[in-house]
Amino acid sequence: MKRRYKRVKPRRIRKTSFKASNWAPVLALLATIIAILGVLALIVFVGLPYFLPMIGIEYRVTPTPSPSPTPRPTPTPRPIENTENIADLQKEVVLTTEKRYKWLGDPYIYNDILIFTAGELIDNEAVMNSLLEYDIGSGTMKKIDPGLDNDHYMFPVFNDKWLVYLDARFDGGGCIKMQDLTSKGSEPQILKEVYAGQPELKLSGDYLAWTERTGTNMDKLFVCDLRTKETTVLSMFNSSVYGQSQPDFKDGLLVWADADTVDMQQSGTTSTLYSIRLSDSTVKPYKPGTYVHDPEYNGSGFAWLSGHHGPGTELYYSKGFGMPVKVDEGVVEFGMGSDFIAYCKDETMWVYLIGKGRSYRLTPERERAQFLGVSDDKVLWMDVTSRERDIMKFAPID
Repeated sequence: MKRRYKRVKPRRIRKTSFKASNWAPVLALLATIIAILGVLALIVFVGLPYFLPMIGIEYRVTPTPSPSPTPRPTPTPRPIENTENIADLQKEVVLTTEKRYKWLGDPYIYNDILIFTAGELIDNEAVMNSLLEYDIGSGTMKKIDPGLDNDHYMFPVFNDKWLVYLDARFDGGGCIKMQDLTSKGSEPQILKEVYAGQPELKLSGDYLAWTERTGTNMDKLFVCDLRTKETTVLSMFNSSVYGQSQPDFKDGLLVWADADTVDMQQSGTTSTLYSIRLSDSTVKPYKPGTYVHDPEYNGSGFAWLSGHHGPGTELYYSKGFGMPVKVDEGVVEFGMGSDFIAYCKDETMWVYLIGKGRSYRLTPERERAQFLGVSDDKVLWMDVTSRERDIMKFAPID
């Protein structure tokens, strides 16, 4: 008998649908998130830069300047040349007669006379309620106090003819006051009321300049003739970061920064540095190819920061309207003298000698410093190694 073979029935393999798998909802969610992020990126990086300028609002990304000229390598800092001990350059402002003041600030030097604010601790708050005058040559000190209508003194500046300061309120604002030093017995007069902010004052000859917040989104650059009290608005900044950039005023030349109108429609990361000599009223633009913040002028060249005092901020210098040179990076504050730039980096004071193209360390390694300014070719800083009291120091750079 023949053996009968049973035909094997082929098994039907069921096809599994991907939509029915456990991964389908996860991948669909990821695809949705990626699509949403793509739309948001398109709005932020394409839509806003294109449409906001059309309605008068400036759009700026965080400044990441890429200068068109290739800067020279950053010079290697070294101690001041021809000085065996760098501490010999330092001089401390010693309060011989007004020892009760532990808080000092806003120093300004003219013809070896230093004027600065001084304060006492009142109700656990440092109140800068006095103005002191220190003679660098003799080391003598006296209290001048022209007068306050508000809470404290800020930003005093002076020359042979004028003393100007901000009579400030604790909550912002105050008034700018001026005193004629050539008229014996003259009293301070209110030059202008300030309703918001606390503008830093810049004095050159008979003229005063400052940038002031005048509205919710408006800042204005003012110039005032102290002889007539006539005030002129030189530039306006509407919803602009340049309203927070300080101008500079030396030897009758006023400099300030504003947006590069051509680049503003593109990357928005470069600026125009403007200068005007009040004697001829001609505004000259200079485009260094970087972002410009707090520009300064020393009679022959310009210096500026490439950002808003952050860790990556670079310090630049240009002779006249020439090619800029990167001095250093990580710079917090700076100021210009006749032939040098002083700056603070990592709580250390440095001096860049323009003629040599090199930076030199001014403060010793153990000392922590806070930059206060440059005036009368002298660098001023606060020794903040100990915070029990303010220790103000200065160094003449010849």
